[in-house]
Amino acid sequence: MKARWNIMLLAVTLFFSNSAYSISVGERSTKDYYFTTKVIREIKPMVTNFKNDDNQTKIESITKMYEEASLNYFGNNYDGASEKFYNLKLELMKFMEELANLYINRTDELLKATIEDNKSIEIFLELDRHHGYAAYFKKPFNPLTDVTPYDEKFTAKDYHYYYDASKLERYLKNAYYHLEKAKRIMKEEDIAFIKSRKKIKTEGIDYVINRYLDVIYLCRIAKESGIEIYRVKNYHSTGNILDKYQIRQDQMTPIFDDRIPEKFKVDAVDNRKLLYPVELSRRKKTMERIGLKES
Repeated sequence: MKARWNIMLLAVTLFFSNSAYSISVGERSTKDYYFTTKVIREIKPMVTNFKNDDNQTKIESITKMYEEASLNYFGNNYDGASEKFYNLKLELMKFMEELANLYINRTDELLKATIEDNKSIEIFLELDRHHGYAAYFKKPFNPLTDVTPYDEKFTAKDYHYYYDASKLERYLKNAYYHLEKAKRIMKEEDIAFIKSRKKIKTEGIDYVINRYLDVIYLCRIAKESGIEIYRVKNYHSTGNILDKYQIRQDQMTPIFDDRIPEKFKVDAVDNRKLLYPVELSRRKKTMERIGLKES
């Protein structure tokens, strides 16, 4: 009798322990499913915009791993799904590190070009409403008899800088603040410690992936500030751009905004989470419609 009771007790214990285990694995699989879905949706446009053979191969492999893990999850095979999602997240973590570094390098390149192309530092140092060249713009000037106060360095077209120079300073400060913040994240001790573990906990992987997403977010802010400097410098060409493409002001998305150098339009497009190939196609169709040839 006692032996039978012990067997029944053991059976009940095993039943409840297995149920608890199944619920735990099921919950983990559910969290992993939604987490990886969100992350892959975020990074797919990034890969499309900054496509190369390496990241294209890796995103295809990651997508395949996601498909296999998700099908296990949909079929309530939580043990299989949990293992597959774990391996998927490991690959995502490695890939996200590469993407984060790509964004930092792009941001560095864009901001250096911004300073060189637009003489940004020189402008907000010298073109101030209360100092330097400003005095010449405040004097009466007769274009028929007077000698122009401008030189080849700054011309009448640059007059707006006496009001916009402070904007350039703010944009540069904001750009480099966010870029350096992104770089500090990449050097965080928490990330290095988690990645050094022989067996990384699933929560640790999630943390690292989210931090890499933070890096990309900060780089986008930094790049947008740099791009704004190009817009400020070339503000006077806005009307010509609208006429060129025969569009309204609210239709001037980054791909049409010729104030931005062509090589950085992909960054401006990506900042808005748009797809660069799609935007290129839109511009091409617009130009064909109005009989405009690619320059």
